[in-house]
Amino acid sequence: MATMPQLLDPGTPGQSRVPALLEQAHAVIDSLQDAIAADQRTAGRALRADLVEVERLARRVEAARLRLVARADSVRVAERTGHTDTGAWVAQSTNGDRRPASRDVRLATALTAPSTIEPSSQEDSPDPSPTGLALVGGTDSPSTPPAPPRAELARTAAALDEGRISADHARVITGAMADLPDGLSPEQRRTCEAELLLLAVNRAPAKLRIAARRVLAAVEPDEDVVDAHEDDVLAAEEEHARDESAFWIRDNHDGTMTGHFTVPWAAGAILGKVIDAMTAPRRRTQPGSDAVVTEPSDLARLTGDTRVDELDWQHRRGLALADLLQRIPTDHLSRKVAATLLVTTRLDDLRGDLHRAGHTDAGDHLDAGTIRRMACAAGIIPVVLGGPSQPLDLARQKRLFTEAQAVALSLRYDTCAAHGCERPFAWTEIHHLHAWRDGGLTDLHNAIPLCGYHHRMIDGPDWQHTVHRAPDDTVTIHFHRRT
Repeated sequence: MATMPQLLDPGTPGQSRVPALLEQAHAVIDSLQDAIAADQRTAGRALRADLVEVERLARRVEAARLRLVARADSVRVAERTGHTDTGAWVAQSTNGDRRPASRDVRLATALTAPSTIEPSSQEDSPDPSPTGLALVGGTDSPSTPPAPPRAELARTAAALDEGRISADHARVITGAMADLPDGLSPEQRRTCEAELLLLAVNRAPAKLRIAARRVLAAVEPDEDVVDAHEDDVLAAEEEHARDESAFWIRDNHDGTMTGHFTVPWAAGAILGKVIDAMTAPRRRTQPGSDAVVTEPSDLARLTGDTRVDELDWQHRRGLALADLLQRIPTDHLSRKVAATLLVTTRLDDLRGDLHRAGHTDAGDHLDAGTIRRMACAAGIIPVVLGGPSQPLDLARQKRLFTEAQAVALSLRYDTCAAHGCERPFAWTEIHHLHAWRDGGLTDLHNAIPLCGYHHRMIDGPDWQHTVHRAPDDTVTIHFHRRT
């Protein structure tokens, strides 16, 4: 079978062969897709062999793409096109996301960066990879120019070129090599890279990452030193995870919310185990026999709806997360009301005699049935909050407003008191309208909720404000920039 370079005309000297090679590659892929669609084989062994080869092909194409990314970074394409960096240029060029594009740039540059390590012998120089180079303009003719300086990760790059490892494997290897302690000799570092490539053969990237933390054992006989290195790597990963932690949630305005979070691995693993425990049906052996009895999951028992066990796993996990969030204890938090969903409803609705939606301090409503289910697992704070146990007006006895006062205030305000601000009450801080330092009282008449942004503005030097008090005793703050 003819190889790709043999199918191509050498072309004009100095002219890039990449576009022609890409055009032929697309034609070959078209033929491959047609052949797969027409293939009538059903044997699992044959299909597996084909899948393995297609996966290898995809990895080789990915290697070629990373070479192009590295080339673009080396010639500073982003600077000439007005992009902030190569990652932004790649994302815009490929209609992709910025973060994975930046990860690709880091991997591409790591695999092509010149190394200060000198090969100790001819065997240490990287093996040629004609197929990988062909897609970026290489040639298999005897007049091939000398290769650039050897990169430390040349063996990893060659393995990716050949499709023996994936880009995800390569990321793990480059990360593990970067984590190796200072002071290792060039030969020791090459030994570690070879060990990582060997480990990658039969491991998924996630498993390789675990094993890679102890790759130092390939050159370090002292197990205590290897243990200490693994611990340092894990500590660095945890610190990085804390830096990367993020959370957002969006109201879909259809009764649902959609969110995304990034947390350290341990926290995510705990959440995953809790959700799995809630959704997995219980199985036990019947006493006196070998018969296995399947019982409802914890989620079915908690919600009282056995039908949830018949839903697909993703739906069940979503319902489990929703149920878990409603049961999070908040008593230990510094301001309980800030992490407690406050619902205003009528006693008749709570009893089930009537059906009217309740109003929440997050700016939306809940149906009566949901409120009753929440009330089964939550304490009830009555709307009438006065009385000797929860004084609402403290005058000058205390400087800070109490939880009872914050709850009472939430019945008056849905959002920040600043005019036009839509930040929900749960995000606000309670502010003395007449400052405490000037003799202001800690009572409801002198309390207004302000989000952090407007709380800073009200005491800042650049803004002045006016106060409008409505007949229902609620206050609206209008801000004006000082002139």
